[in-house]
Amino acid sequence: MIELKYFMTDDELKQYFLKNKDNKEAFYAYLDRKENKEKKVIISADELQSLPSNLQVELVAQRLKKKFNI
Repeated sequence: MIELKYFMTDDELKQYFLKNKDNKEAFYAYLDRKENKEKKVIISADELQSLPSNLQVELVAQRLKKKFNI
């Protein structure tokens, strides 16, 4: 069988897995890709600790809005 993870985009692999939930190769390829995806830090612990709690909440809210285009 063709290596799914090399020939599909992330979205295609996700859609394929959702339609073929009994396909273990697709399941593991999807999990592998999700696990290896770079994780982006929204805000560092040092940055948070330097602010009072009310500003921490405001800054986290701003960063989340920016990240998710809200």
